[in-house]
Amino acid sequence: MTDWQLVLLTAVATTIGTVLVTYVGHRMTVAKDTQEERDRHGTYVATRVVCMLDPFVLQCVDVVNDQGLYVDDELTPQVDAPSISFPDDLDWRTVDAALMYRILTLPNEIAAADSTIVAYAEHSGPPNWDEVWDERRFQYGHVGLYALDLAADLRRRYGLEPKDYSRWDPRGVLDAAYTVEDVRRKNADTSIKKMVANSLKKKKAAKVEKAT
Repeated sequence: MTDWQLVLLTAVATTIGTVLVTYVGHRMTVAKDTQEERDRHGTYVATRVVCMLDPFVLQCVDVVNDQGLYVDDELTPQVDAPSISFPDDLDWRTVDAALMYRILTLPNEIAAADSTIVAYAEHSGPPNWDEVWDERRFQYGHVGLYALDLAADLRRRYGLEPKDYSRWDPRGVLDAAYTVEDVRRKNADTSIKKMVANSLKKKKAAKVEKAT
């Protein structure tokens, strides 16, 4: 290899190396900027969602506390069931995937609650509609806790200021409406299953005894 070829080869190698270093550095900078931009936008989305969840939680508490009023001799709700609809301009791709799923599932939770309450109306009736009122408190206790926990998790994930519930915490009301009732229902279901199992066991034993 001649001297001029060696010089040319060295120059080419140096140029390629410089280009590669510059390219890699550029890509790393772009990736960093892109991630920082995603994080900033994710925080923006979380902030807007949290600002919608906080009043929604209080509306659920209002439903749970609603004692109703008799209208034409029927107990009628005085508080409308809350709903929530997120703005179309939010870029959900910038939000943590698990939290995004929980946010977008909330309207489905509300729809399921409303559907269950309507179903209970078929097995209840005036003037008090007892089963409907019990289920209304139960369902919106659940939905309220869902939204309350979601707001807290969004605040933790995106470094937002925690909600100050030092004076009054809605969790107590929502827990009483849902968590305590949920435990009672599960225990009741277990008791019923045991009763049915014991009944079947006794019938089987009676058949065996009769056969012998």
